[in-house]
Amino acid sequence: MTGNYWLRFSSAGTLVVSFTGLQTQELDIRPVMKVVLKSDEEVLDEVVVVAYGTQKRASITGAVSSVSAGQIEKRPVTNVTSALEGTTTGVQVNSTYGEPGNGSNSIRIRGFGSINGTNEPLIVVDGVPYEGSLNEINTNDIESMSVLKDASSAALYGNKAANGVILITTRNGKGSKPSLNLDIRQGMYTRGIPEYDRLGINDWMETMWKGYQRYYMIDEGMDAASAAAAVNQTLMSNVIKSNIFDKGNTELFTEDGKFLGNVLPGYNDLDWNDALERTGYRQEYNLSGAAAGEKYDLFASGSYLNEKGYVISSDFERFSGRLKANFTPNKWFKSGINLSASSSEGNYANEANGTYYINPFYSARMMAPVYPYYAHDAEGNVVMDENGNPTYNLGQQYLSNRHVVYELENDINRMYTNTMQGQIYATISFLNDFQFTAKGNLFNSNMKQKNYNNPVCGDGAGNNGRLTQYYQRVKDYTLSQELFWAHHFNKHTVDVLLAHEARSYYESLDYTAKANMKMTGDNTELSNFSETTYSEGSTIEYNTESYLARARYNYDDKYYFDASFRRDGSSRFHPDHRWGNFWSVGGSWMISKEKFMEDVTWVDDLKLRASYGEVGNDAGVDYYAYMALYNSDTNAGLGAYYKNQLMNENLKWETTSSFDIAVEARLFDRWNISFDYFDKRSRDLLFNVYNPLSAGATDLWGIGSADATAMSSMAKNIGSVSNRGIEIATDVDVIRTKDWNWNIGMNLTWLKNEIIELPDGEDILNGVQMFSEGHSIYEFYMYQYAGVDQMNGRALYEIDPTKVESAKAAGYHVNINGTDYTYNTTYARKDWSGTALPTVYGSISTSVSYKDLTLSILGTYSLGGKTYDTTYASLMSSSVASPNALHTDVLNAWQSVPAGMTEDSPNRVDPNGIPRFDLSSQDAYSQGSCDRWLQNSSYFILKNINLNYNLPKRWVTKLGLGGISVYGSIENAFTITSLKGMNPQYSFNGTMDNTFVTARVYTLGVNLKF
Repeated sequence: MTGNYWLRFSSAGTLVVSFTGLQTQELDIRPVMKVVLKSDEEVLDEVVVVAYGTQKRASITGAVSSVSAGQIEKRPVTNVTSALEGTTTGVQVNSTYGEPGNGSNSIRIRGFGSINGTNEPLIVVDGVPYEGSLNEINTNDIESMSVLKDASSAALYGNKAANGVILITTRNGKGSKPSLNLDIRQGMYTRGIPEYDRLGINDWMETMWKGYQRYYMIDEGMDAASAAAAVNQTLMSNVIKSNIFDKGNTELFTEDGKFLGNVLPGYNDLDWNDALERTGYRQEYNLSGAAAGEKYDLFASGSYLNEKGYVISSDFERFSGRLKANFTPNKWFKSGINLSASSSEGNYANEANGTYYINPFYSARMMAPVYPYYAHDAEGNVVMDENGNPTYNLGQQYLSNRHVVYELENDINRMYTNTMQGQIYATISFLNDFQFTAKGNLFNSNMKQKNYNNPVCGDGAGNNGRLTQYYQRVKDYTLSQELFWAHHFNKHTVDVLLAHEARSYYESLDYTAKANMKMTGDNTELSNFSETTYSEGSTIEYNTESYLARARYNYDDKYYFDASFRRDGSSRFHPDHRWGNFWSVGGSWMISKEKFMEDVTWVDDLKLRASYGEVGNDAGVDYYAYMALYNSDTNAGLGAYYKNQLMNENLKWETTSSFDIAVEARLFDRWNISFDYFDKRSRDLLFNVYNPLSAGATDLWGIGSADATAMSSMAKNIGSVSNRGIEIATDVDVIRTKDWNWNIGMNLTWLKNEIIELPDGEDILNGVQMFSEGHSIYEFYMYQYAGVDQMNGRALYEIDPTKVESAKAAGYHVNINGTDYTYNTTYARKDWSGTALPTVYGSISTSVSYKDLTLSILGTYSLGGKTYDTTYASLMSSSVASPNALHTDVLNAWQSVPAGMTEDSPNRVDPNGIPRFDLSSQDAYSQGSCDRWLQNSSYFILKNINLNYNLPKRWVTKLGLGGISVYGSIENAFTITSLKGMNPQYSFNGTMDNTFVTARVYTLGVNLKF
């Protein structure tokens, strides 16, 4: 808002200028003054986007957090939900931004409400549930995000809101005159978490020598000297099989295992990460325009994004655009349209997880340091092809005839996606206080996924090449009608919303696989393959219908009350159980506006709020969950159907009830603080319950069971989970002057997750964890590692008292100073070993500005919890059949019996010891799955550093521009964990994988306003 003002003063010396959404300024009074107020992100969130509308923050009775456009713009992210990390309480984000175009952030809001169903929140874009990939939305188009954390704030989304709701609102046109904004970003990124520490060549060779010596001593019954001689004769020829040294196979070691060899000069290709990783490059261009007048507003944007990942054959390219317009031709009618489209394609790592040969992270991490990726001649020189390019080391037995670099360069894993979303609405105002709105939304997505395996090396070699293509089409439309009434009289304000909403979701899938290339070369289309190996298709249809109502009351801007009700019907359930009712009530009290607070001048705002409600989760079951379903199959050219799901007419929603009470305050006109307690209970959780086979087998081949027998199971609503916690958020303006501003903030969330009820009250084993009443859903139940037997270097485990005799009979029992132990986890005792969930998590932030220069820093942290690090466990052992890289901790393993140690020594068991490195058959028992591999999950991440400079106005106006900003940022500057290489943010359940880690992103940008 601009304008000229004439003010008359008497003795005042200071003028205070303020406006909602802008920073307050205190200025010395002069005869002629020009005042320009800057945007204030903290004040902008006084008006917050909530379910089906907006509210002033003071009137909100539920738990709602918001993230402004300014906060989002500081983060160089492709998926906008990554910007939620650290910005609000109660929200956990596991982001693996390292893979370009990855739109699969995993988000949890106030804990984990489902055991077998989904815990992901509902995503709503411009008022409509969004099923697409979030990396298709341009982050520069987003005005704000709101997180609805409790039932009171989310109840109007009913059957989808049990896990919370994230509201994404795109920009509208605004301003008194047309404007253009050009934003250009250039950046690079590398992996944000370093690799595990691994042995170099010399240490690895000597360690393998010792391990192979123990093989001969234990499995072949040799004495130490004979075993040493055998190792020197056979280690290279029988185990390592890659002599890259200046000595013969039998001349590499001394008699006691000292390594004598030197790497030949040509072998500079032993670190496979050098061939697989690179410095990634990111470029983004955004052009947007906005205009607004008395009867219209308009926003339009176009964007181009190109990312090249830090791993070869990983990239993402996207074009996107948006047009959003609202028109008010007269005082009783308003209409608008919101169109967006994107087209993207990218290479992705199809199997960048687990222990696949083609997984670059697994292959490079586990590759022993003596295996080159190029082919070499006898003198160690790299073998070149006819064009002078180095050739890869293909067909080697020690690489299992695979080569991850060659395969990534010659295979194709590419995805093409085109999306379009359109929304149109019309609002009619009548009888002064009434508004009726009709709205329609259509989302359409077409995706093609192409996976080609070359005929030379890898998965396609046995089929002379193979190709699979996967097509997905999604059509999702929503129609809604809303009647809104609002009335203000005296000190009372009332508004009521009544609405109806219908949604239809359609998805078709087609999958084709062919093999045997007709002609080798670049033709990787289906027509160039002669053999069809697989061809399938399916469709999904999902429908919901909803009726909802909300009433809000406000007395004198001091007392607020609201109530919501929604009735949902979902096609996932049988018609007799299709409908569910969800509701909430909430109230708030602006204590600071009471008369008795008038003299308490240091309290600017003080608010107490409380709410209770119930919401549902229909995404915990499949689309056809209540029906009897059959799989189709073909055998010898004949078709057949067999049952894989029993009819279950009684299946119903998972329901979550939530209680929330909070105090929010602003003190001394500079300190904001809030305390929030929540208690969220989920009931009617879904579990598979086993039936007698007479009910009909649902797993004919025993795929879902531990043995190979058929079984019958059915999902039933049994079980409940509790999530209780405290959220604290605070920030303070340490300095606030004309030129200087310094704000410091932090937030924390304490969470207690507990299983309340299970089917028949019985524990359910879940891998290395167990579901048990009174414990969290991600609590480890593992064999108990006791330490190292210093008389032989073997791992000891606490023995199961019921298995002592069987352990003795098998030779795996030992009694040390009156205590029974076992060398084999088969006879070990299991016990609770800690939870994967942190005790406290949150963030610390600060922002310092001097005139037009602003530095902001954000750090995130998590304290407590454990991670079962199977990657570290794999690096602590090797084998004769497949030698692999080793962690440097192997050097601290047991070597020999300590001086003076006897069988009766009180310190014979070293509880913190590392078992001997061993290539014998006994090694499998020393590396067994147990609590030894649990690591502390606590971490601190310097998440974002942003430095922004707005060029002085006097310079900019000479160029005819409205503003110029230059900025730089670092995302994921560093990560501190208990173990180098571990990524505790990979999952919420405490597991690890060999896959992308979050990237460290360096960005430089310029923003031009016209």
